[in-house]
Amino acid sequence: MSKLLEENEVFKCCRFNIVKRIFERQDGLKYHRFTVNPGNSVIVLPITEDNEIVFIEQLRESVGKVCLELPAGLIDDGETPEFAAKRELEEETGLISNDLELLIEGFPSAGYTSEKIFIYLAKNFKEGKVHLDETEEIISTKKLPIKEVLDLINKNFFEEMNLVVAVLIYYYKFCSNK
Repeated sequence: MSKLLEENEVFKCCRFNIVKRIFERQDGLKYHRFTVNPGNSVIVLPITEDNEIVFIEQLRESVGKVCLELPAGLIDDGETPEFAAKRELEEETGLISNDLELLIEGFPSAGYTSEKIFIYLAKNFKEGKVHLDETEEIISTKKLPIKEVLDLINKNFFEEMNLVVAVLIYYYKFCSNK
């Protein structure tokens, strides 16, 4: 296993930092890796009693278009992943749920980022109030039946891979034997 020789922060901004690490392999070869550290995040899969998924349409400047996606966001300092999931669900959709279940957690791209994502299932909502961060622009919310979402996944409609993972894990755990 490689040995860490040096670690330096090379960039920092309000949302993430980038760290350069220098390693040495057992054969003596030295090499470097850059790691983006945005913090951890949550994704919420809101499922209605009618087995519909609640989506948001949100402008994503980084890809230059409006995307249909699930409520999601960073875990703030001092928050648990479950608390962040509840907060993001209400902030982005106005839905309040105390019935959350962790579906899966993991690293979306361990080759360059330390971010860990926690994907939660949310059920049994009540209406609250949308209160977006000042930089967010949610265009609308949409409900789609799970079968329609699976068809859209099969047609490669969704470009947000974490959404696909969330839906497929939910379907596998709760719907595939029905």
